[in-house]
Amino acid sequence: MKQVNMNEDCQFLQDLQDNQKMAIWNLITSIGGVKLWTKGIKPNRHWKLSQVKTYFGLKGNAESVYEQLETLNKICRQAQETEKSND
Repeated sequence: MKQVNMNEDCQFLQDLQDNQKMAIWNLITSIGGVKLWTKGIKPNRHWKLSQVKTYFGLKGNAESVYEQLETLNKICRQAQETEKSND
């Protein structure tokens, strides 16, 4: 699994602690939006890659942001699975 370099003060980490469902929702929808953007399709007229980068505290081009978001998704899924197995 690749390492994700992200800003520790980003909104995603704050939402992950306060409202986990919203943070996961934003992660999943952002993965879809960035994937479309890498193929040359703008998800909607107000969508900007810079907003995704700011929210998640990431840097790089669309392809590297997409890979980092996928890695974050895998990490979050593994954390949820271990929480369920510990309960």
